[in-house]
Amino acid sequence: MGKLDGKVAIVTGGASGIGKRTAEVFVEEGARVLIADVNSDGVGALIGQLGHNYADGAVVDVTDETAVERMVQQAVRRFGRLDIAFNNAGVGGFSPIQDYPLEDFMNVLNISLTGTFLCIKHEAKHLIGAGRGGSIINVASLNAMQATEGFAAYCSAKAGVVMLTKVAALELGRHKIRVNAIGPGLINTPATEGLKAVPGVFDAFIHESPMGRAGEPEDIARLAVYLAADESSLMTGQTLYVDGGQGLKKYPELFDAFGIQ
Repeated sequence: MGKLDGKVAIVTGGASGIGKRTAEVFVEEGARVLIADVNSDGVGALIGQLGHNYADGAVVDVTDETAVERMVQQAVRRFGRLDIAFNNAGVGGFSPIQDYPLEDFMNVLNISLTGTFLCIKHEAKHLIGAGRGGSIINVASLNAMQATEGFAAYCSAKAGVVMLTKVAALELGRHKIRVNAIGPGLINTPATEGLKAVPGVFDAFIHESPMGRAGEPEDIARLAVYLAADESSLMTGQTLYVDGGQGLKKYPELFDAFGIQ
């Protein structure tokens, strides 16, 4: 018997990395999942892996409110209900503040923060109407609380996700809807592979982790199951950091690594 038997979940950014493993583990725990991503090939491959009885997919740009609304409607139409949302879609960027192109800065905020807001908005609207409560889980980052050189947009967006999570929890608790966030540190995913190409950067991350290793998508997915399940029925408004203790130390000095003055 799985911890999520009979439940239906949406996973955004579900085609790779943390989102992919979370979708897999949700299905392993008995849920049916709508996988949403801009990567149509990745969505299709994961549906093929999990099986059409357990997974459906949608190509969704989370900055498009109409597409987000359709995503929620599709999950309910396909599986008959919605209980869980894992809002994971996001994007990073890197630039000194004085050189940060406005278009790039806004792109990070639009996808990582505004996209999360739009998902919460339409997920909550359905969950309120259904009257059964539910669990919304947002993916923040260690960078929500730990400042990092070159990450002005990303740190700001993820800090916004943490506060958005608190406000949503405050407003939605009366409807028995819980809203929490997970703040990953360095996780081995396709999105972080580029760090390994810069000499010394990945090793510097590991040096600043008391646990001495990077995380795996599995580390985040298992926490997501706990937050999605009835076991965490009194938990809301929280951000749980899964970073190997890196937040206790410091972020590597990225400007030095990239030769930026």
